[in-house]
Amino acid sequence: MSETMVVDGDLLQFDPQFGDRTVTVVSPGTITGTGHAMVKGKKLCILGDEGRVSIQATYFSAAFPTPGTGTIKISMLDSSQQALKSTSGGVLIVKGQQFTAMFTMGNPAKSPNQVPDTVLTSLGKGRFITQQSFATVN
Repeated sequence: MSETMVVDGDLLQFDPQFGDRTVTVVSPGTITGTGHAMVKGKKLCILGDEGRVSIQATYFSAAFPTPGTGTIKISMLDSSQQALKSTSGGVLIVKGQQFTAMFTMGNPAKSPNQVPDTVLTSLGKGRFITQQSFATVN
């Protein structure tokens, strides 16, 4: 099956549920490509580029309805998101299925009586929204 290559500037979309937290990104997240090869003037994304993603977000939960803040990072790509062969200086990242994302609390959400959330991290899912469909790999 052919998969679309992820390139510099492609968007990231995150499912809102990270465990019992509802997380909302502050501004759209993108990934920066560092591969040698280019598609339509944009560098291809290679394995390791996902580790540089850091997206600001807000969150709340049923127990902590007063919103807090934190960051979302990609913690692990799905095996369907890695091309087996590459000539771009590393393993290419492709659209694939969903990656695992981690939300890390910065400023805690609070309960109605102002008790702060103490759980530092929670896991969720996300996907790449590719802006091009021309370049694919098998």
